[in-house]
Amino acid sequence: MKRNQPRIPEQLTSVQLQDAMHEEDPYVLNASVIDSRLDGQTIERAHFTAAHIKNTSFQGSVLPGLFLTDVRFENCDFSNADLTGISIHRASFHNCKMLGVNFTEARFTDVLFEECICNLSAFVHAKWERVWFETCQLKDADFFDCQLKHTYFAECNLESCSFDETPLKGVELRTSEFEHMTISMEDLDGCIVSSVQAVQFAAMMGLDIRDE
Repeated sequence: MKRNQPRIPEQLTSVQLQDAMHEEDPYVLNASVIDSRLDGQTIERAHFTAAHIKNTSFQGSVLPGLFLTDVRFENCDFSNADLTGISIHRASFHNCKMLGVNFTEARFTDVLFEECICNLSAFVHAKWERVWFETCQLKDADFFDCQLKHTYFAECNLESCSFDETPLKGVELRTSEFEHMTISMEDLDGCIVSSVQAVQFAAMMGLDIRDE
């Protein structure tokens, strides 16, 4: 399944994020944002469109209703940020730190997470389509009651993730690794796994597996 890439123009205007977010209507458009900080700030319904954001920190920020379209993030820190109700379309995150981020009720379409640290993040009640996690750390992440369509976890660490009440039909896990995961047998129906993972899941479900 092909993922639509962010559409970002070659010519961008340099913007200081702190200034743009404190306008009456917080909006970033056709912008390059480098080395900015928004730590601990509360900003509702901000919009980022056609932007390249690099080396920027959002640690502990509260950004409910954030709307992102055609945005590329590089080396950004979202640790412990509250992104409840965020909407992300045609965006990518590269080498970003996303420890403990609250993505409750998030909506994602055509999104890539590459080499990101997302341990302990909460994707509760999230809905998405065409989402890739590539070489990401997702230990203890919570995917409770999610709708995941065309989802790929490629070479990720999924140790102790919870997919409680989240159907994994069509979700690809086969190149990722884990020893324990919270998931029901019925929600595993149609999940794409490797033969080794199939044995792991069977063991987690209580099967007594013997070769002789």
